[in-house]
Amino acid sequence: MFNPIQIAAKGSRPRKGATRRTPPPQKRKTAWWLWLLVPAILIAFIYALTQLNQVAPKAAPAPVEKPKVAPKPKPAAPKKVEETTKGVPKKDTFEFYQILQNSEVDTSHVDAYQSTPRGEQDFYYMLQAASFRNPEDADRMRAKLILSGMVETNIRKTIGQGDQPWYRVVLGPYESRSKMNRAEDKLVSMDISSYSYKVKKDQ
Repeated sequence: MFNPIQIAAKGSRPRKGATRRTPPPQKRKTAWWLWLLVPAILIAFIYALTQLNQVAPKAAPAPVEKPKVAPKPKPAAPKKVEETTKGVPKKDTFEFYQILQNSEVDTSHVDAYQSTPRGEQDFYYMLQAASFRNPEDADRMRAKLILSGMVETNIRKTIGQGDQPWYRVVLGPYESRSKMNRAEDKLVSMDISSYSYKVKKDQ
């Protein structure tokens, strides 16, 4: 049967190979006020440049002059007061240089200074190097000191408490303290501690 609906549907189907044409996009129209705005901005910019060129540069400020200060007047020199010497007696002038030259001092009545002679030393200096109970130990110490060059070494026997004898190794006698100090320094270098004492010459 002839169906008109099917015929119409067939006619509406696209043919093979045929493509639909898309309509081209419509061009956007620029607003009419933009055509007026852009030239107005350019004209305003050019006008501003011309006005800036016409402005004259500001002149530099003139230097301020400092007020001149008048120089201070010099103080007037004090007037010299003339001293009146009328009626004032003249002071005595002392010419001591001439007086000393013409005068002589008598020193005959002055006794000349004489130094008092120093009294002679009535004692000797002695050094005790060690003391022993055993005389053999004292002999060994004396020999040691003599070998070291201290020939003025002797042994003295003394009695101590309980009637016990002591053998003392002594050095001297020395007439001056300087000689005794030299001997004492030598004993110190030998690790011997000594002590000094004085002995009268008449002993």
